[in-house]
Amino acid sequence: MIKKKYYVFVLALYLSLLLGLFLGEDFLGGASIDYTKILTNKLSIFKEDLFYYFKNYRELNLRHSPIFQVIHIYFLNTFNHDLVFRVINIHINLLIIVFFYFSLKVKLKKNLIILTAVLFILPSFRSYSIWPDSFLFGFLFFMISIYLSQKFITCDENKKCYYAYLNIFSLSVASYISPNFAPFSIFYLYIFIEYFKVSKNLLKIIFLNCALSLPAFFYIFVMDNNFLDFDGSTWVKNHSTLSLTNLINKIIILPTIFIIYFVPFLIIDFKLTRNFFFSRIKKLNYFHYLLILLPIACFNQLSYEEINNALGGGGLFYNLLKSFNFLEFFLSIISSISILIILLFTVDNSKSKIFIFCLILSNPQLTIYNVYFDLILITCIFLFFDNGDLKFKNMFNKRNNALKFFLYYIFILLLYVFKNDYYNFTDNF
Repeated sequence: MIKKKYYVFVLALYLSLLLGLFLGEDFLGGASIDYTKILTNKLSIFKEDLFYYFKNYRELNLRHSPIFQVIHIYFLNTFNHDLVFRVINIHINLLIIVFFYFSLKVKLKKNLIILTAVLFILPSFRSYSIWPDSFLFGFLFFMISIYLSQKFITCDENKKCYYAYLNIFSLSVASYISPNFAPFSIFYLYIFIEYFKVSKNLLKIIFLNCALSLPAFFYIFVMDNNFLDFDGSTWVKNHSTLSLTNLINKIIILPTIFIIYFVPFLIIDFKLTRNFFFSRIKKLNYFHYLLILLPIACFNQLSYEEINNALGGGGLFYNLLKSFNFLEFFLSIISSISILIILLFTVDNSKSKIFIFCLILSNPQLTIYNVYFDLILITCIFLFFDNGDLKFKNMFNKRNNALKFFLYYIFILLLYVFKNDYYNFTDNF
């Protein structure tokens, strides 16, 4: 009987996606605009030539890999109607939830349907399923690579290389579709080094990584189709990705985005949280406390307003606070608290530290969009941040805890609705 309720629950969430397609839903606020601009201003000029986008990338002035757009063009040419592509896109993206389910199944045993169903209510998943985008299509292959990494960790010794090669291949596909995922090769390499040490198998893995990256180097440096643009002045004057200003924006804003996805693991079971906090706080050193104080020390240098006005972004906390006085100070306080909590999760876990490092590297650009972090963090905190002090398996064996986790993300969804409606209301005044 309980299983039937779960199936009805998932079916309702699936139907809500189809309803969202019909209604033009966009909780992110910018997904529909970006999609329409690309469709009308970029794709319309070369419908008859699938390779035009590859050969004339600079002319199109987009900072995304051309692969997804070429697939989009193929569907436009074949069906002559964009709705077909969008419907197929929704159903392809459902595979993300399927692979998340199987990844969780390696670690947890109970309440998996409730936990995986959280992805259905994420604004980024919903918006980019309804308004197709290369990032979410790339994330599908990244999610497959995560699943394969779990299989690598748990499989028999004679299958280790098999899953390692499949992992590298799937991450490579994800990176060609959306280059944001490329830095995670460092993270997976750490996992492989942990097992293989210095060996022939490790050298084969490194060689395969290099071989799969050669087409990208040829495309970018030989054909000179460079979508890795470090000059932000195209969109915002006098701003550079490699500037101190951008670094300080990242130091203050990124932790306030990350913390949203760590919080539910701390509020679901207060007894576990209390033990976790007191056992971990003792492990922090002076360097950790300097990191915690860094946002407060830099708050006067925060300079994201011009970027936000031109291109949006900044994360949920930034956008909820940006119309209030002392934005920089309040945001830096939240950022310092966020760094403290993230350090508690990573202080004695090298794997999670490297993961956070790769996540930061994955978004060097001026803009700081929550969409590039939420799906990655929700799926990967479960899989790579578990530890002896806060065991997720024990926590989520209880159905009530899984339901609390789901309700937390309903609350986050409502905050997005409030944020969008609030600024739409104030703009009309």
